[in-house]
Amino acid sequence: MDFLIGMVLIVFGAPLVGIVGRWIEGAGREGLGRTISVGGYLGVLGVAAWLIIGSF
Repeated sequence: MDFLIGMVLIVFGAPLVGIVGRWIEGAGREGLGRTISVGGYLGVLGVAAWLIIGSF
């Protein structure tokens, strides 16, 4: 089950966080948007990798 959750996070979660960060960046909050975009993206990928590796 963790493997499936990790894959869903990679396919849908990480790009969604990146899009939200870009949207915030475009709304005038460049530093915050970039932080959410890059940091959130890497955070979601890290959690997904942890779930996938832990499922083996």
